[in-house]
Amino acid sequence: MVMSEIILFTITARYSHSAFGLRWLKANLGKHRDRTQIIEFHLKQPPSTIAEILIGLKPRILGAGVYIWNLREITEVIQIVKRVLPETVVIIGGPEVSYEYEDLEIFKEADFLVRGEGELILPGLIEHIYSGSIPTQKVWSSKVDNLDVLVPPYDEYTEMDFAHRIIYVESSRGCPFHCEFCLSAIEPGVRFFNRQNFLKEMKKLIERGAKNFTFVDRTFNINETHALEILNFFLEYGVDQSYRLHFEIVPDKLTHKILEKFKEFPEGVLHLEVGVQSINQETLRLISRRQDVAKTKEVLQYLRKETSAEIHADLVAGMPAETWESLRDGFNFLVELAPQEIQLGILKRLRGARISRHIQDYKLVFAPYPPYEILQTSTMTYEQLQKLKRMARYLELFYNQGNFPNSIKYLWQANSTPFDALEQFSEFIWKKTGKTHELALATQANLLFSFLLSTGKFTQEELEISIKKDYGTKPGRTEKLSLKPEPLDL
Repeated sequence: MVMSEIILFTITARYSHSAFGLRWLKANLGKHRDRTQIIEFHLKQPPSTIAEILIGLKPRILGAGVYIWNLREITEVIQIVKRVLPETVVIIGGPEVSYEYEDLEIFKEADFLVRGEGELILPGLIEHIYSGSIPTQKVWSSKVDNLDVLVPPYDEYTEMDFAHRIIYVESSRGCPFHCEFCLSAIEPGVRFFNRQNFLKEMKKLIERGAKNFTFVDRTFNINETHALEILNFFLEYGVDQSYRLHFEIVPDKLTHKILEKFKEFPEGVLHLEVGVQSINQETLRLISRRQDVAKTKEVLQYLRKETSAEIHADLVAGMPAETWESLRDGFNFLVELAPQEIQLGILKRLRGARISRHIQDYKLVFAPYPPYEILQTSTMTYEQLQKLKRMARYLELFYNQGNFPNSIKYLWQANSTPFDALEQFSEFIWKKTGKTHELALATQANLLFSFLLSTGKFTQEELEISIKKDYGTKPGRTEKLSLKPEPLDL
């Protein structure tokens, strides 16, 4: 790391995640850009180590990107830095400090807070600091009405990023919907970047070696013309199976033309994040989410049968009026449609999100610390939500990671419904291991084998054949799998 007068840093959830927001900020710093360095840490690095690195660089200005997953860690980092380098000016920003920030420890420690989109306002604040006329105003707020005045951030990506990190891009900002669990609903409305300029930037990225693109657009398919032009660009550029394009879509708003265009992409290129969240009509009404469940089912069926897109479908547990039974219906609904990944998420209270208006009526109780997960509601108990958190983790291990593609069908048949089977299987694993992490693949295989055999629905021979086949097809795996049945004992 080089010595820089201005350091912009954050702590990402994983090393492979890149700090897109910091790249936007640096690209738009004008004359201060060349004296600015971006440093990306990740959650496995202790805050004390991060603070030591930053203190060693002795920045004049230190900017921190604060999110729900790193609030505690960055708070600790800033507390250490300010005590060792009190003369360093600390500026914080990001979703987790843009709303309800007054009582946060990190706000008290920081010199300035930039709320909202900081690309246009941060250069002025830095100019004040360098000129010696440090403002008395602590909170600076901004929104960029015309996105085309911004300098694109894509030159800030390095060859190292292309090799090891996800490349985030955006062709629009904002969301037309009003889902109350999401911060995008606070300022509804969509702003688009100039498509031709955006596609020129994508061409430059591809020519530099980028292949893994994740669009952060909240609803990629909200404008058919816009979406089709971007999809056509990648098709005309000749993307092959070495590329990956990730889009977040709303299924019941997908048009026939976009669906047809998806069919043209090679297998493995498209990764579509499909927000279903709930099929409980009362829950959808309460959170202001308009969703045609029948159309959603029709579109997901089409995507699975007619395209080679990989589908990641989301459900959220713990929302107002959502019950164990209605969540069960939603999960079974998705399993029937067979997306490659099903995420069973737990509701989080994002600062500023309108979901808080239901706290009293539906007795929503959230954890008092990040990520502020729901603990119980008037329609779902604490015990049920704790069980669901384990179910979500085991779903990730046994279904989403794709380690048991042939054997998963036995799990879904192990009880009256897939949800009931997953619940029973989760209880079995928890009782046997007491773990949700650090379960080796061989251990997973034996747990699945023991559970399925104990149900009495399948023969030992068919289970051994299926699970060993799955285990043996894992790339790079050469050792033989030994399966040892254990009693269910629940």
